[in-house]
Amino acid sequence: MMNSRPTRNNKKKQGRFLQAASRLISNRVFIAILSVIAAIIIWGIMMSSDGTLTRRKVFTSVPVSVTGETTMISRGYIVTDNILSMVPTVDMVIETTQSNYARANSTSYNPHFELTQVTGEGENTLSIVYSSQAYGQVISCEPNTITVHAERYITRRIPVLVTPVGDLPEGVYLKSYRSDPTYLSVSGPISIINTILRASVLLDQSMLSAERMTDRLSLSIELQATDGSVVESDKVTVTNQSVITSSVIVETELIPVKSIALDGREFVSGEPAEGFELTGVELGNDTIHVAAAQEILDAITAITTDEPMSIAGATEDVTGYVRLRRLTGIESTLPTEMAVTARIAEKTISRTIRSVNITAKGQGGSTVTLSPSRINVRFTGPYTKINTLAAGDISLYVDVTDLENGTYYLPLEVVADNLSEYTAEPDDTIIQVVVKTR
Repeated sequence: MMNSRPTRNNKKKQGRFLQAASRLISNRVFIAILSVIAAIIIWGIMMSSDGTLTRRKVFTSVPVSVTGETTMISRGYIVTDNILSMVPTVDMVIETTQSNYARANSTSYNPHFELTQVTGEGENTLSIVYSSQAYGQVISCEPNTITVHAERYITRRIPVLVTPVGDLPEGVYLKSYRSDPTYLSVSGPISIINTILRASVLLDQSMLSAERMTDRLSLSIELQATDGSVVESDKVTVTNQSVITSSVIVETELIPVKSIALDGREFVSGEPAEGFELTGVELGNDTIHVAAAQEILDAITAITTDEPMSIAGATEDVTGYVRLRRLTGIESTLPTEMAVTARIAEKTISRTIRSVNITAKGQGGSTVTLSPSRINVRFTGPYTKINTLAAGDISLYVDVTDLENGTYYLPLEVVADNLSEYTAEPDDTIIQVVVKTR
């Protein structure tokens, strides 16, 4: 037999639920809340389904670009400021339709400064421009303008200067070097371009090949101002026949070098004054380096001069410069002139003075007999002194002071007046002396 109590309990629960629901529905607060929720739901459905409704969208830190530079330059102007460093990004607010809200992004607008807005030299105010506003209008942008400075845009031709630096490989000489091109064009603001003097290129000679003897190098250029300083600016363009470049080609040619010893006697001419002689010639360099083709170097044995320094009649050292003879086919003779010093000295001569009297010194009242009483003396010394020496300028004597009677052998003393540097060689250096006192 079935139990009927669960049925009665379910009915009681249903009744209580219906009574609670009836009370909730009749409550005004509940009705108000339910109405608001319903309105929001309905509004959301309408917004999502109506594409004509508009909404605002914010973009922050949008990158800025710059356009129109080529057109501006074609009109003869250039902006000297770095716009992107002044305004790298902007903040934008757009108003777009509900249907385009998801599509709209910052790249669609591409905010940029258009340089075609530049109208002349001096200050120019540029406004932000947008590539497209198809997804909605920009209603605000910060910043939206910038003030820049513009100058005239000019082009000048400047020479290329190649400067050799470093040491060449041993045994070679740099015969020639040239740049290709020899001139470049520089373009940019007039205030910078007018200060540029040349394009400098450093040629490192240590990198040249003594085996190939020729090289073709691509070398970087450096713009130099009239005061020698380096010009660096991203506003300056260097071109070669309208092609932007930062380097030039440098072609080099080496030739062999030979060291040749110089003979100093070949660089002087004439004879010194009588009694003087050339004792030596000193040159600025004992050897000289000559560069030429190998077959020419092999044929060279000496280098002299066509105009040697004259020492005719000289009584003292002579110093001067002589020009070296330049042989055919020689590319380099260094130096072209040579310092020359001719050393001139007085000759040393010998002369014999004959039958010079010998005297006794300090004989007092004694009788002195000398054997021999006359003698020949050979003098050696400076030419100007010896050549004019006479018998009267010479004293020969023996010293007999305080000697008693007897026979003595005494040394001969020689004195030459006004003669400081000399040697004397008498025929006899010991004289027999007989002393007799009274």
